Amino acid sequence: MIEGIIVDAGHGGIDSGAVGNNLLEKDLNLQAAQYMYNRLKELGIPAKMTRDNDEYLPKDERVRRIKNLYNNSPNTILVSNHINAGNGEGAEVVYSLKNNSTLADLVLNNIGEQGQIKRKTYQRRLPENPNLDYYYILRETGNTEPILVEYGFIDNKNDSYKLKNNLNNYVEGVVKAITEYIGYPYTPPYNNEVKDYYIVEKGDTLYSISRRYNIPVDEIKRINNLTSNTLSIGQKLYFTETNKNIYIVQSGDTLYSISRKFNIPVAELKELNNLITNDIYKGQELIIVEKQEEPITNDSYDVYEVVKGDSLWAIANRYGIRVNDLIELNNLNDLTISIGQKLLVPKKNIDENIYIVEKGDTLWSVSRKNNITVQELKELNNLTNNTISIGQVLKIK
Repeated sequence: MIEGIIVDAGHGGIDSGAVGNNLLEKDLNLQAAQYMYNRLKELGIPAKMTRDNDEYLPKDERVRRIKNLYNNSPNTILVSNHINAGNGEGAEVVYSLKNNSTLADLVLNNIGEQGQIKRKTYQRRLPENPNLDYYYILRETGNTEPILVEYGFIDNKNDSYKLKNNLNNYVEGVVKAITEYIGYPYTPPYNNEVKDYYIVEKGDTLYSISRRYNIPVDEIKRINNLTSNTLSIGQKLYFTETNKNIYIVQSGDTLYSISRKFNIPVAELKELNNLITNDIYKGQELIIVEKQEEPITNDSYDVYEVVKGDSLWAIANRYGIRVNDLIELNNLNDLTISIGQKLLVPKKNIDENIYIVEKGDTLWSVSRKNNITVQELKELNNLTNNTISIGQVLKIK
């Protein structure tokens, strides 16, 4: 019979833990711990916290509290909440050398069901004494059954976005795993009883997802504008019409390719999402207002006339799109262009902060054209001499 769950929020106070993408590990750890504690109490499962505010806990004090919370009882589970670093992606669970992987496996699988990538469950040994656990939170916490949960990587863009938006969902997965492990009835939180989206995992098919959520395959395809049955890991599928105006950026996406897919100009996409550059990343949510009744025409683009020294690469760079996008937009057969040729380019998307070097340009002539000194040009572009080449991109602001 379980006596209680000890909920630990790693780091705290002057110890920020890992840092990345404007996030502090200590804050996310506390958020996770508070959510976990409240949910366990809602379910009627005894639980206590090591810290419930931004408090610094030296190692010895943290261990002392853990041992004292339930009198060092062997009928307690310790969950230490952490965020990883090191540019990986996904969740990991570390378990003690004195225990098997059952609880850790349950935790990782349930976090995975909430949409996070599952990396591994594992044990780690102290190099100077392989009989001891590497992490003190597993090694020195008495008779408890401890696990250390890493919900994602704070220095990974995809994970940091997920941690900001989905951390409570991942913690809910841990709560569910605990109830399964101790044989306690689980009831989902009220606002999570009906999920309006699902994040595709390895092995998923439209058929398996439709069976799980009792929604016809054709309905899932209609809501998500799918033209085939092909899915990709990490893809977000909506089950209601409510969120159709949100698109999750997939690997290989550009603002241009998304604009073509949803019939909305790049400039409008940027305005809707308060973007100041063309940079987007996998997993990013973009607001989409699809214009079925007003499909994109040539009026949605500017016309650029090719001048001497131009190349597709230089023009694509100037307008913030890929060369392949430029080729597709203009139905070109190859990379060949000619002086005077007119090309469609994204409207109002030109970067006024750069200049593409043309044939005959020198640093002096570029400086004159753009009202900037040669020395400023060299400093902005880290140039050590006056040599420039056709097609080279120069910062001018």
